[in-house]
Amino acid sequence: MKKQSKLSELKWPIGIVLSIFGVIALSVWTIKQANIKPVVMDDYYFEDLHYVEQHIDEIQMKQIGFDKKYNLSVPKDPFHVGTNNLKITLTTKENAPVSDANFTVKITKPDTSKYDKFIKVTSVKDGTYTFEPFEIEKIGRWQIKTKVTTQDDLTSFSVTDLNATK
Repeated sequence: MKKQSKLSELKWPIGIVLSIFGVIALSVWTIKQANIKPVVMDDYYFEDLHYVEQHIDEIQMKQIGFDKKYNLSVPKDPFHVGTNNLKITLTTKENAPVSDANFTVKITKPDTSKYDKFIKVTSVKDGTYTFEPFEIEKIGRWQIKTKVTTQDDLTSFSVTDLNATK
């Protein structure tokens, strides 16, 4: 009978020690997973998070003004692995072309910044902005992130999701 009572006395200390080792093992596993897939900061507004926090009202008012006055047309055609081209059209609500806006365009994969590409405007004709060719290396989900600033100081931000195929 004494052996049973010693075994029952050791159950709690053994359980506590095993629980501590389990928590340590899960903590190490969590840290390893975080290093394998690090957090990618959201850059929807092409600005630092602190700047966006301080100026979000102004940013949103410019977006609302832009949406009331302009139409932005980003193509939704899928990319293909290799060289791709991009044309974006900007018109007023009355369908008059706008050819004097400033564009910032980023081609990216949403889960990593490894493949980020900033592309520049090469020509503008009748409100259609043609951008320099760019390479797509992987199939899967991609995004076109745009920031458009017009001469009347209105700004638009948009994200268009696309797939890349072979």
